Amino acid sequence: MAPRRRGTGALRRADLPAALGAGAAMAAAYLAGPSLATAALLLFGMAWAAWTFQRQAGRRRWASLALTLILWQAGGMGWITAVLAPELAVAERLGATVLLFLLLWALSLGSLLLLAAGARRLLAGRKAEALALPLAWWVWMVARDFCWWGGGYGSLSLPLLSLPGLSTWLPLLGQALFEALLWAVLLALTRPRPEAPAVQARIATLKRVAGAAVFSVALVCPAPWTWTTPAGEGLSVAGVATPAQPAGPSHWTQQARDEALAAIHHTIGFAPAGSLVVTPEGFLPEPPPPDAQGVWGDLLAALEARHLRLLVGTALPHPEAPGMALMNVALLLTPQRGGGIGSSVYAKQRLAPVGEELPWPAALALVSDRWLNHDRRIGRRAGPRALAEPLVVDGSTLGVLLCHEVAFSDLPAATAESLVHLASDHWSDDPRSARQALGLARLRAVESGKWLLSVSEGQATQLVDPQGHSRRALAVDRLPARQGLTPFIRWRELQPAAPVALLAALLLASRRSRPAASLPALAGSPP
Repeated sequence: MAPRRRGTGALRRADLPAALGAGAAMAAAYLAGPSLATAALLLFGMAWAAWTFQRQAGRRRWASLALTLILWQAGGMGWITAVLAPELAVAERLGATVLLFLLLWALSLGSLLLLAAGARRLLAGRKAEALALPLAWWVWMVARDFCWWGGGYGSLSLPLLSLPGLSTWLPLLGQALFEALLWAVLLALTRPRPEAPAVQARIATLKRVAGAAVFSVALVCPAPWTWTTPAGEGLSVAGVATPAQPAGPSHWTQQARDEALAAIHHTIGFAPAGSLVVTPEGFLPEPPPPDAQGVWGDLLAALEARHLRLLVGTALPHPEAPGMALMNVALLLTPQRGGGIGSSVYAKQRLAPVGEELPWPAALALVSDRWLNHDRRIGRRAGPRALAEPLVVDGSTLGVLLCHEVAFSDLPAATAESLVHLASDHWSDDPRSARQALGLARLRAVESGKWLLSVSEGQATQLVDPQGHSRRALAVDRLPARQGLTPFIRWRELQPAAPVALLAALLLASRRSRPAASLPALAGSPP
């Protein structure tokens, strides 16, 4: 194994031009636009972290890496930076923040550091650091998609959405592999130059510049083929408008129910026949009963009279969980040709961390009851897998994502012809939460190559195209349908196995090379 370099905390003279160049790039990006400035700042931070990782040694190396990753997490997780509960005392709020930090970061960060350290030992050599950290990052990001908090929060892709070419790379590689590729390139570019003659050092510098140029060109090149193709005219959609700044979450009352129904009736009044009216998540406290009368009967009669479909966020009793457990659902109400209203259900598969569930509920019962206002007797449960498939609307498949589910890329919704995201942002006044949710929705649209409609309580309805561009939706808009699957969606089941297989292959290769490297030097041979 190569001798360990001693760390240095000071900039070397040779690194000053790189630092000045990065600063100039950040200044130019700031003048170009806030989104580009964010991306440039993050890229500069990644390059700085890679430079520090290459030059530090031992504990200082891993401490600097851990601090960098924690800062990235804190910047990307907009919802966790919001005030948890204003009525709590400072000590309780601090305790809840520490709990969230341990649950959301400790396991994932620890696994990343262990994987990186293990991979470095397997890949002892000049290219060890350029491969070990991206490989560990890839494993970590893929594993997070199977955890309760999701793979989208705190990811590097959210600030990088403004980079050109992302609509080419994400459908091909996926979010985790794309970020690992960024890490590999930056680590390779920031590797310290070995002691070499001036000519060889210049050649190595030219190689790095050429590699960076090729990577930059690859980022901005459009896709040479089409991932998905148009399918029909799509759906006419109308999002139910809600107040821009609601007062905050409250228990359902008859007045709140009547206000929600009035908002639906207002949208029904101007939506063209055949349209799909969409509400935010949890918009109604309960679905219309089978023998609907009164206000419920008026709603169903209005849908049938105007030949409209309604996709409403509500709650239903869980068919499998005991007690009074509920599940968040998107209920599709469709007028039938012979009269009456038909219904189909999508049940939420991934609950919001902390807001709707905690891991190990028995062990954390005291914490959840005191800090997070959870009631363990009446709670939310994830819906059964049988209710996870896309809904069929007028012959077209519609993939539903309920609130926090937009953080996951492994749900069946991505296989549908179009996507709809029902969310609720009224619980937080922090604008970072809404920006993060929209960023995640843009990632899902790019990965799947489909159009996405996002309807959220407290925010304007957004329409996202397959390239990740979002705009405020019209009162009545068109949600185009697209057929086909992107490479990432088609082969995403291989993502968890791919980094493990790569790690095993590198292990075999390192074992084969060790005997030759450990042979004793022959007498008289140069050291």
